Amino acid sequence: MDTTALKSLQRFKSPESWFSAVDARHAAALFAASSDVSLIIDGKGVVQDIALGNEDYYPLDLESWIGKTLHDIVNIDSRSKAAALLRDATFDARTRWREVNVVIPSGSSIPLNFTAVRLSADGDVVLFGRDLATEARLQQRVIDIQREMEADYARLRNAESRYRLLFHMASEPVLVIDAENGRITEANPAAARFLGVAPSRLVDKSVRDLFEPTSASGLQSAMTIARSMGKLQDQSLRLADSGREIIMAVSQYRQDNRQFLLMRLSVTNTPEGETDFPSTALEVLKRLPDAFVAFKLDGEILEVNNAFVDLCQLASADLARGAHLERWLGRPGIDYSLIATNLRDYGSLRDFATLIRGELGAREEVDVTAVYVQDVDEPCVGMLIRPVRRRSALPLVREAGVQSTVENLSHLIGTMPLKDLVRETTDMIEQMCIEAALKLTDDNRASAAQILGLSRQSLYAKLHRFGLGDLSSQD
Repeated sequence: MDTTALKSLQRFKSPESWFSAVDARHAAALFAASSDVSLIIDGKGVVQDIALGNEDYYPLDLESWIGKTLHDIVNIDSRSKAAALLRDATFDARTRWREVNVVIPSGSSIPLNFTAVRLSADGDVVLFGRDLATEARLQQRVIDIQREMEADYARLRNAESRYRLLFHMASEPVLVIDAENGRITEANPAAARFLGVAPSRLVDKSVRDLFEPTSASGLQSAMTIARSMGKLQDQSLRLADSGREIIMAVSQYRQDNRQFLLMRLSVTNTPEGETDFPSTALEVLKRLPDAFVAFKLDGEILEVNNAFVDLCQLASADLARGAHLERWLGRPGIDYSLIATNLRDYGSLRDFATLIRGELGAREEVDVTAVYVQDVDEPCVGMLIRPVRRRSALPLVREAGVQSTVENLSHLIGTMPLKDLVRETTDMIEQMCIEAALKLTDDNRASAAQILGLSRQSLYAKLHRFGLGDLSSQD
């Protein structure tokens, strides 16, 4: 529909045919019924009469408005809108709707939606006011419902995240199976490790393919009972690939009008002479007196043992999981980057000297040995951390030279001025510190300069001065 047609619908096409016989009484009734509040305003802007079409306004004593100007009965913030209503009505028979806050006799204000229609050439105007409180309540109700829906959605999303996290972190192998077609919809990492396949290869695979044909009838019976009764006691089946006998338990649940089966797998009694090596090794690492930490190469900690918790002065192992190892290990920005580089390049690291910064401020020198395991589903690093007791303040570099130099200095007392002795001592300590830094960084001069707080140019100058290293090579 075009604009011309829309404008034609704003007024009756033949008002003379329908309203010519309407007298003043009927017109007044029509005005009163067409709005919640109707006001007659003369050419000077004074309220001359009022009619109420909404019973809720009867107790408000709005008749006290009569004799007051429209300017006086509206709020300060709405006076410009009220003036615009009267001004527009002098040029057009009807104005657009404007929201105006009017002051009732009790002193409070209420919002009304007004439009103005000119009554006569003398400037008399009728204002039609509609109650906005009902609309405001409906809008507020819509907002409240939307907030409730968002809160419910957030709770559901958080609950789903928690249960999905528990599902993936569970040590027990669990499969989720579509009861209608018997295909696996989800498998946790423990199930993938238990079955010896990648999790992605389990999804959408028929659960029947996991077991030997001789176990097919038992599997079908177990799934049928679980669908009808909800839960089944443990049942023994054999895996297709290895022929290993396992214990299976099935329970059912419903989601989105669909039925699913939750299948839990476990080993039978371990034959004599065999051990569950992964769980045994994990228990050994947990009880190891030296600190142990498993982490990703980017530094995110996966697991720690009790010795690591004690060494880092933590309240529990949960505070370490998910944190970055550099928070406690080594000098910030230096040691961990060296460790990660060596592990990435060589796959292992032995007796790397560094320190542990405890959560309560303690600092302890340690040696670390680490190995980077890449040929697994989730590559990670295993690291042993051993505290070094009674280590001297400086690395053990040139010990004999240090002792002999001290003795020589004691013999030189009295043979040269004190300032010359101090200069000789300073040079000796400076040379020792540079040699220790080069040894600590495996002759990486950029890292050594960073440890010593020097620029690379300054370090090269001192190397040349003391005749240290191969001065023809560059990092």
